[in-house]
Amino acid sequence: MYKNIIFTISLFIIVSCGGGGGSSPSEIPSIFNPVIKSFSSSSTSISLGSPIDLVWTTTNAIECSGSGDWEGIKSIPSGSETLTLLESKTYIFILTCSGENSALTVQDSITIDVSNNGAYSSQCKTPNNDSDEYWLEDFNNLILDSDIFSYQVGNGFFAGNQWIGGWGNNEPQYYTGSGSGDNGNYAKHYNSTNNTTENLFIENGYLKIQPIYDNNDPFIDPYNGTTQFQHTSARLITSGKKNFQHPSKLTVCFKVPDGTGFWPAIWMLPQGFIENNKVWPDDGEIDLMEARGRLSQVIGSAIHFKANWGSHSFLSTEAHVDMGNNFQDVFHSVTFEWRENSIKMFLDDSNEPFYEESSESSPLVGTYYPFNEPFYLLLNVASGGNFDSAHETNTEMFCHNKDCSNLSIPDKGRFLIDYIEYKSID
Repeated sequence: MYKNIIFTISLFIIVSCGGGGGSSPSEIPSIFNPVIKSFSSSSTSISLGSPIDLVWTTTNAIECSGSGDWEGIKSIPSGSETLTLLESKTYIFILTCSGENSALTVQDSITIDVSNNGAYSSQCKTPNNDSDEYWLEDFNNLILDSDIFSYQVGNGFFAGNQWIGGWGNNEPQYYTGSGSGDNGNYAKHYNSTNNTTENLFIENGYLKIQPIYDNNDPFIDPYNGTTQFQHTSARLITSGKKNFQHPSKLTVCFKVPDGTGFWPAIWMLPQGFIENNKVWPDDGEIDLMEARGRLSQVIGSAIHFKANWGSHSFLSTEAHVDMGNNFQDVFHSVTFEWRENSIKMFLDDSNEPFYEESSESSPLVGTYYPFNEPFYLLLNVASGGNFDSAHETNTEMFCHNKDCSNLSIPDKGRFLIDYIEYKSID
């Protein structure tokens, strides 16, 4: 795990009474009564995502089973089980054992409170400076680097002389941030010292993009002073400051927010798009990662381009993980391996790409292949929009103010970036 932060898990053992069952000693000799002699946990202080051992011993037990946050038949007269706790919650492990008389049972339980103090389990690959050209942003400074990142603000953009509202996807959010000479008036709470806002800040070594739904005090568009936006978020770009080109590898370690309507993305557009020197989709789009907030185990990658028949086309695929390692509770990394006429995406430490395209991919054959030119990076979270438009946004899962006081675990409503790594290859 890239961030090795330990936090405390409080352990309480509740011992319930056994025996009896209404029978008298003369009916059931005490020698046959089931007894749980011990039921314990290996540690009272572990980090989120670390293994924990449960150990028990019994006498006179014919069968033992688990309930609460574990299930199944447990071994007798003694046993042990290793579990990995991946959620910030109170876990209850109950061990129930029965004797010769199935009506006579005893029970013991362990309660483990897992609290989130800024540490998370991570499956991300470890950054490694093994190339001639190397750049790593690990967000260990509270100040957002303005030499690398710029805010893209508003609810749309100009393509030539045409205004594209809702960012071309019917998105309802206003992207807040700082603009040149504006003293931060594109956000309610701009921190000029750290170059951060209520929608984007650095905390515990993570860049955090925090979409907000505020129905009581909507954001007012500073351009006209009247248009109100209940949804706000943030969108970072590196255009004109940090551009990327093959042959290279670009890796981003991330965790996505949880809730229908969240649309986090790590993606790239051609350098020159902001200046209207490049156009979409002719000059391409590369999506390293997109996620739908209602799906915890799935992310997608894609490329967009103009097909030879003259229309927008795209090629995409999805990567899946098991529930215990889902993208909303565990950090994962996506690595974009970029070579001439070749695009590959890798998840975590895998050596096999989950997504692969080239200039020979259909329908790219015979089409202008735009992906050999310099691109810049974008990081953002949209609210709703066309990507998952069949499902209504659940605003209760969004933060409702800058402190996210409405969510018991505020980071569940945020897009977290642990690090960005870029290196040359070959």
